[in-house]
Amino acid sequence: MQQQKGREAVKRANLTSDYVVLAATFFGFFMMTSAYFLISYIAGIDAAAGQDLAEVLLGLFMALFLGGLLFLAILGVGMFWNRMMRQVMLGNALQVEYSDFAWLRDWANHVAKDLGMPRVEVFVTQDPYINAYAFGFIKPYCIVLHSGSIRYLSREELKVVVVHEMAHIKYWHTNAAVYLQPFLAIPIVGPIASWFIGFWNRRCELTADRLALMYMEDPELVKKSLIKVHVGPDVAKDMNEVARQWLQHTAERPMNHFAQTFSSHPFLVRRLSHIDKWAPSIRPVCAQVDQSDVR
Repeated sequence: MQQQKGREAVKRANLTSDYVVLAATFFGFFMMTSAYFLISYIAGIDAAAGQDLAEVLLGLFMALFLGGLLFLAILGVGMFWNRMMRQVMLGNALQVEYSDFAWLRDWANHVAKDLGMPRVEVFVTQDPYINAYAFGFIKPYCIVLHSGSIRYLSREELKVVVVHEMAHIKYWHTNAAVYLQPFLAIPIVGPIASWFIGFWNRRCELTADRLALMYMEDPELVKKSLIKVHVGPDVAKDMNEVARQWLQHTAERPMNHFAQTFSSHPFLVRRLSHIDKWAPSIRPVCAQVDQSDVR
């Protein structure tokens, strides 16, 4: 039953539009990069040199070819650094799988199986802030939990965070992030690329929130976890309906929408509204699983 519930949760949380945005991002970056090298080459042409068309085309081809090699070189460095991040965790952090943190180890392996994922390595590193992140482009994939998350989140809230991070691996967000990195290293193009990537990054976060919702089947728990991550454990309980309504009111202003475009994550109020929007979708998932069990 659990594995079927996991498959249904993965299916329900996934949106085709996410891949459309990712494809558009890659295409846009390819066009910007090509234009950058084209303009750079044209700017370097000496009109008085008397180059014929063949020489110009050959030079243009070489400029694009060398740009492609540079892209691959930066990609290779990014992949290497990604693997080095795991080595840093192996040397400095607690790897849950080989520790006495048994419940988290067993639960993480159980969820990975439910979601049809490879085994995920879970690390805990010393950092007082509540946070977590996932990385990897080939096995083993890794999830890193800050010690602040272990300290301030309840067991159920921690489960929400872990499923959220597993979503980034399940939907290949961590893989795509590695291939997007070379665009950020290109002069002029890099800052623009970083801003555009934000649109896809924020969609990824909402997708991960949806999977946490579909799998945990508890909208209030997911929202409680998000509030604690955003505002901290000391005042999370004070986020009442009046405070949220005020956030929602200000979130509708154009400047608030614009300000969010400079953030890697959606604003808290929009994440909460997104959970409320998708909460009704939980029941059909449960119903499908129950009906399948009966058959």
